[in-house]
Amino acid sequence: MTMAQSRSSELEAPESLHQHLAAIVEGSDDAIITKGLDSIIRSWNPGAERLFGYTAEEAIGRSITLIFPDDRINEEAGFIARLRRGERISNLETVRKRKDGRLVPISLTVSPVRSTNGNIIGASKIARDITLQRQASERQQLLLSEMRHRVGNSFAVAGGLLSIAARQADSVQELVTVMRQRLHALASVHACAVDDPAGARPKGTALVQLINSILEPFSGGASVRQDVPELNVCPAAITPLSLVFFELATNAVKYGGLSEAGDGVAIRAEQKGERLIVQWTEVCVTKPGSGDPGHVGFGTRMCQTTVGSSLGGKFSREFIPNGMTATLDLDLRAVTGVQA
Repeated sequence: MTMAQSRSSELEAPESLHQHLAAIVEGSDDAIITKGLDSIIRSWNPGAERLFGYTAEEAIGRSITLIFPDDRINEEAGFIARLRRGERISNLETVRKRKDGRLVPISLTVSPVRSTNGNIIGASKIARDITLQRQASERQQLLLSEMRHRVGNSFAVAGGLLSIAARQADSVQELVTVMRQRLHALASVHACAVDDPAGARPKGTALVQLINSILEPFSGGASVRQDVPELNVCPAAITPLSLVFFELATNAVKYGGLSEAGDGVAIRAEQKGERLIVQWTEVCVTKPGSGDPGHVGFGTRMCQTTVGSSLGGKFSREFIPNGMTATLDLDLRAVTGVQA
């Protein structure tokens, strides 16, 4: 390389670097924005257009608070104060507002921009959509809460079944046999309610069979009366329905119609147009486990969420002096998998 070529490369390097950086900004999936200390937007890359819904023409020249929810406007004054001190803000989780009004959770990094003489003249912002991470975290917390609830209930159920079996058994051997049968039935319910890790999926089952499978380990000779139509439950509805019936049966064994003080359970299901109404009625239920009829515990919230999100319906309970009725108002198509 000649000296002239070397000097030419040195002269071209800054322009080439600028083009390289510009290509990175244009191709980034993250929103990359620059603004002045007056909070006016100076640049807006395609990632910002996709994340916030405004084109560069719509955003440049306007205040960055354009994308701030009303209750977050005060954040900008704090950002500007920290930027003037030369601080860099890294991975701050906050919320911004899209052009269509929807809120989006983001992870935000803000860095000072300096002039050639070192003065701070503005800021660059990199914003990343963390909606999926938030959803995954919420699902994980729900699963952990449900797992804790299920484990606690499993011990309570085992204790309740043991008490029932002990009253009915005439010998230790008979007690062992009965408990083994009921625990095996419980395992069968779980197998019916969840997918096989090996990849095999449930094939669907009759509603009456599903209810019988769930109640078998709980009833212990208690009266269980059913008035249920011939209806097939599709694979997608098996898990949510099983969870709800399992929750109701668990509570019934602990302090309801299937407990020592109870007088059984009556289950009635009726098709009304495109709805399936299921009523679970217990006699001699004096109060819920919390002691407060108005209390909504995790089990009830789980039933409400499950019925609402997976079965297109509503779950409610009503306590009266001599009993309790739980009502499931379900989308018939979500239960059967058959479209009208």
